[in-house]
Amino acid sequence: SGSNMLLTGCIFLANIDRVRDLDELERKRWVAEVKFLKAYYHYQLLRMYGPIPLIKENQDITSTTDQLKIYRDPVDDCVNYIVELLDEAAAEERTLDVIQNDIGELGRVTRPIILAIKAKVLVMAASPLFNGNTDYVNLKDNKDRQLFNQAYDENKWERAASACKAAVDLCVSLGYKLHHFNPTIAIYELVP
Repeated sequence: SGSNMLLTGCIFLANIDRVRDLDELERKRWVAEVKFLKAYYHYQLLRMYGPIPLIKENQDITSTTDQLKIYRDPVDDCVNYIVELLDEAAAEERTLDVIQNDIGELGRVTRPIILAIKAKVLVMAASPLFNGNTDYVNLKDNKDRQLFNQAYDENKWERAASACKAAVDLCVSLGYKLHHFNPTIAIYELVP
């Protein structure tokens, strides 16, 4: 599940410096990829459940039950943390722009993927569901913190548009193009 992957990512990031026989450039790439995965799983959980607790670091194995009770964070905090992780992953110099070796790298995270997910996160945050949705006025934690921002913020749309443009511009600069459907191709009927 997403929460298990978040804990795995925290364990990885806490221990990656202990690996002695790993090339420094590869280590940086793996760290960037794990940060992307943490961001991606936080995003998926946010989409499914709304405000979620942010798992920023690994919990100590000796933690008490009370220490393990983690509060959900407001949606805006969740979005900002996800974007922060994506920005860190995209900024890493070892993050690929394109897959250079289909056999060895296919399925790895690339900068266009990171920027596309960032754009999706920010468009979701700017949408009426999360941007000034008064339907959730009563959704508060027991500290009386509002989990959904009740004030509409036009700047969220500007931030989302900027992220979309950055993703599209990078893809265009790398030669990616949209697929266009060609309706002139004949469709044949099956004969019984």
